[in-house]
Amino acid sequence: MRYLCLLLCVWALLSGCASEIGDDCSYDADCSPNMDRQCDRGQPGGYCLVIGCGPDECPKESVCIEFTTPCPEAPEGVDGGVYEDCELITPNRGRTYCLKHCKKNSDCRKKYQCVEANSLYGTIIDFDSNRSRVCVPRIDE
Repeated sequence: MRYLCLLLCVWALLSGCASEIGDDCSYDADCSPNMDRQCDRGQPGGYCLVIGCGPDECPKESVCIEFTTPCPEAPEGVDGGVYEDCELITPNRGRTYCLKHCKKNSDCRKKYQCVEANSLYGTIIDFDSNRSRVCVPRIDE
């Protein structure tokens, strides 16, 4: 009976833990029972992340990355219009996310790879500048 009680206590503790950033998911609740993490179902197998972070605000296994979608240059001879207003209308420009930090591909889940944030038009905004790589879906899958 004592072992059964011990097993039940361990199971209860483990089942109440939040998933880590970068883990697979189907629903937001899979990432955190507190709903402070979201499930990006658009990624292979889902991807637990935090939307809207600041420097050093992400869980320990992740980094805060700001995506800056590049604006197209106006063709020669074209003035004004959408090209001048690009920074105001480009979706996701300046959005921040906590993504799983990695050093090599094996740190990421299957179907994911470890890449430099700047190759994604992203910048790590954490103060620890030694963490510059994140897990993202493989492009060759």
